[in-house]
Amino acid sequence: MVREVDLMSYLPLFMQGYREPAATLRAEEPEFDIVWAAADRMLRNRSISTADEYGIGRLERILGIYPQEGEPLELRRLRLQNRWCSSLPYTVRVLAERVAECLKGEHNFSICTDFQDGYRMELVVYTSDESLTEELWYILSTIVPANIMTEIVYESVTSGLTAYVMGAMEQADIIEIRQR
Repeated sequence: MVREVDLMSYLPLFMQGYREPAATLRAEEPEFDIVWAAADRMLRNRSISTADEYGIGRLERILGIYPQEGEPLELRRLRLQNRWCSSLPYTVRVLAERVAECLKGEHNFSICTDFQDGYRMELVVYTSDESLTEELWYILSTIVPANIMTEIVYESVTSGLTAYVMGAMEQADIIEIRQR
C-alpha cells in the first residue's frame, strides 16, 4: 500500500507553474512518504499472518509470551496463532486440524485414542525433528481434557524404504429408469 506521493498533482493546473507552491510541496513529500509507510505497517500488523517483527512482539507482550533468544519469526507466528485462535468445542477433529497446522501437513502425524478401556490418547509424529514439542504440548494441554492421559511419540521415517503397492479399481455406471 506504500504510495508514490506526488503533491503537485493536487494543485490546479494554473498554480503548478509557480515556483513557491511547487517547492513547498516537494519539501513536504518525504513527510507524506513516512506517513504512508507508517500506515502500511499498521495495517500489516493487524493480522498475525502478515505482521512483522514489531507486530509479533506486541502481540506476544499482550498474551504474555516470552520468546527465546534467536527464535525464528515463523515459529513465533505459529505460537501466536495457536494461542490466539482457539475455538470451542474441542473435538478430535479440531485437535487434528491444530496439530496439522503446527506440523505443516496432514500426513505427518496420527492420533490414536483409547476411550473404551481407559482414557488414553497418543499423538504419533512421523519426524525426527523435535523442535515443535513445546507447541504440541501446549495444543494438547489446551484441547485435551485433564482426565485423558496424553503421550507424544516421535517415529522417524527411514528414507531407504521401498514399498510396492498393488490395487484394483472397478467402475460401474448406475442408470436409473423411471416410468412416466
